[in-house]
Amino acid sequence: MYQFIGSVLRSLGHFKGKERLSRLLLKPVIHTWKDIEVTGKWDCRYVLPNIIENVGFDIFTDAVFEEDSIAFILSKLPQGANWLDIGANIGSICIPVCKRRPDVRAIAVEASPRVFGYLAKNHRLNDVKNLEIVNRALADTDDREVSFFSPEGKFGKGSLSDVFTQKSETVLTRSVDHLLQLHGNPSIAFIKIDVEGYEQLVFRGAGQLLSGESAPDILFEFIDWAENAAHGIEAGDAQDFLIGHGYRLYRFEKAGKLIPMPETQRKGYALIYASKNLEA
Repeated sequence: MYQFIGSVLRSLGHFKGKERLSRLLLKPVIHTWKDIEVTGKWDCRYVLPNIIENVGFDIFTDAVFEEDSIAFILSKLPQGANWLDIGANIGSICIPVCKRRPDVRAIAVEASPRVFGYLAKNHRLNDVKNLEIVNRALADTDDREVSFFSPEGKFGKGSLSDVFTQKSETVLTRSVDHLLQLHGNPSIAFIKIDVEGYEQLVFRGAGQLLSGESAPDILFEFIDWAENAAHGIEAGDAQDFLIGHGYRLYRFEKAGKLIPMPETQRKGYALIYASKNLEA
């Protein structure tokens, strides 16, 4: 019955009040359903760990997660480009981008071994041959064992900090620069990164990639509490790092509208686009 409700909701597209209605209709099962297979927008198929987390809920009810971000990434990828999805989770962004653009090639990196299992399943389900997946925690060092905390309910909130759970998984680190060396040093046009406050740590391991004039454009989240909870990082450090490497920053608003950021944001939330190529 609820699978039928989900298919009906996905067929309706997004409308005002849909999230509230969906949560009401799914209330009897939303905390118990696990490993749900659905077909989303653009015939993308997913195994969802649950529908409590926003990633799973949005795909189950709306057939897509962060559609504005997907559209923006597609618009910024030149023909035949290479790009990185860092913090790829279950593939909710890299899979639709790669299915819609078979000419581009992506490397998707997910730290949590448990969540990586879902990324691998979804990779196989969609047979996206232009997508490579890697199970590492990207950082500024290589081959260091670290504890990664990925809550089962909130599978989209995995972090190197124990904010949402005390239960951890052991994973090895890798720097972006070393990752690219292992993949033949491809030219990277775009990076989407979501690592719950540890963006600056990842950027430090990408110094070679980010230093040049042809450095990739970047789309990342700023959340003040997440950066303040990250070890050795303070709110705004990721932005400061990119500015120091010659990037201009823009707040990414609804439908991909870009607003120049005259200074580092240190409080609140923002989805930020960083580029060396876009004029202010």
